[in-house]
Amino acid sequence: MEKNYLNEMKIAEEFFDAVRKNINSSGRTSTNRLYFAFEKAVISYIYFKKRDVPKNHQKLWELSSELLGKEYYSLFRVLYDLRMQADYGNISIFADLNIKNIQENLNKAESLAKELKLRMKDEK
Repeated sequence: MEKNYLNEMKIAEEFFDAVRKNINSSGRTSTNRLYFAFEKAVISYIYFKKRDVPKNHQKLWELSSELLGKEYYSLFRVLYDLRMQADYGNISIFADLNIKNIQENLNKAESLAKELKLRMKDEK
């Protein structure tokens, strides 16, 4: 199980790096990677807690709220909304797809991912 959570966090960090590198050249690509970076960070924590990872987005968000708090659930919703706009051209529900919103949500997601790493270190 330890290998799973460490691997998921490594992937999350790679995705966050891809977001930072592409944010000015491809907002759509950055938005897609941002959602999955945050998802991988949360999945890492779920593995750490020795819980099963839901295959459904909504169930994953709900589990993140249960384990980590509403802030995680709320950010998942915003990131998913941005991703749906970037990938499929859906209409915004929570946040318009633009560089400012991508950057703000990148900062939030990276901050919460760092918090997860600290939690895992402290709870180990």
